[in-house]
Amino acid sequence: MLRIRYCLILILLFVSPCGFGQSEKYLKYIDRYGDIAVAHMKKYRIPASITMAQGLLESGAGTSSLAVKGNNHFGIKCHNDWNGPYMLKTDDAPNEKFRVYKSVEESYSLWENAVIPLCSLCR
Repeated sequence: MLRIRYCLILILLFVSPCGFGQSEKYLKYIDRYGDIAVAHMKKYRIPASITMAQGLLESGAGTSSLAVKGNNHFGIKCHNDWNGPYMLKTDDAPNEKFRVYKSVEESYSLWENAVIPLCSLCR
């Protein structure tokens, strides 16, 4: 577990473009959601470091409006198969529909389910 934490902290060194304030924000995100990423690594075989790096970047370390208002830490948009709640946000085009999740755990689970078919490590 300690080795995994060190790997997650190493992500911080590569992801953080700014000074101490940014690093502190990333450390807090890793402390808060690292256990979810590790649990999902054991279940889905996607390295926790990859999950955390993606979550850190997409959610602005949990501070983006999608993360705060919609528990969407990976910027997952709605597609034709999504019947759940959504929020509108300008991204590639104005007023795009982004999924809203009941919890951060749900956001992590659904992101990993989408990544598994693309990940050669998971097979």
